[in-house]
Amino acid sequence: MTRDKKNIGKRNNTMTNTLVNKIGLEEVEQLWIQYGCYKAADELSKMLNQYVSFSTIRYLSQALDWKRPVNPKSAIYKGVKVGTVSSSYYKHLIFPEWEKIN
Repeated sequence: MTRDKKNIGKRNNTMTNTLVNKIGLEEVEQLWIQYGCYKAADELSKMLNQYVSFSTIRYLSQALDWKRPVNPKSAIYKGVKVGTVSSSYYKHLIFPEWEKIN
């Protein structure tokens, strides 16, 4: 699916627009990198005193092609390390170089 990246946050009544105008995409991206979709949405909800859905954060991360390092404690990391899951399935995560060889 192709998204027009220059139109993100242009509609007046969306949570995406609120995030772009009040917090900024850079700050939202940093929270997503640090926490992931669910926890970042929680943190943003606290900052805005307004509910922010995880799907809004997921939309932004997919539309803007954000990437973040994988958490070594996550089940995804462990599955890729053991070899039961391919790292290519998780295009938004950055795995250590040794795992890309597998």
